[in-house]
Amino acid sequence: MADNFASAKAKAQKILGKDAKIPDAKFIPKLQSDTDSAFAAYRKTCDDLETKILELQKTMAGAKLTIKQFAEKLDDENFGLDEKNKDDAKKIKDAQALFDAWSDDLGKQIDGDISALDDLDKHLMDFRKYKPKPTDK
Repeated sequence: MADNFASAKAKAQKILGKDAKIPDAKFIPKLQSDTDSAFAAYRKTCDDLETKILELQKTMAGAKLTIKQFAEKLDDENFGLDEKNKDDAKKIKDAQALFDAWSDDLGKQIDGDISALDDLDKHLMDFRKYKPKPTDK
């Protein structure tokens, strides 16, 4: 078995004899250069995707905190009703409970999205482990 084309050519020349004419594989340096360029672009794509995943996670975490803060403001809101009126107090409490449930549900959804992005980032790390074998050693 040959290590590279030059080695294979030398061994084949011995088998075929000195008068045999074996064409050169002049394309190999270009193949290697093209492969190197494509792999560099692949690595950049991985880097860019990693950055975008982190940006998404940060944005989602910020959104969750903003929603939580808004929901906390709603907990103190009387919605223009009279808190001292028994009927109004119940309406306020029921409305606040709806907004709390909305906030909690949305927070859980965002947590799930952040977790899914974390899983995606772990898969991306597996993509980063890929290294092409040399075109011709």
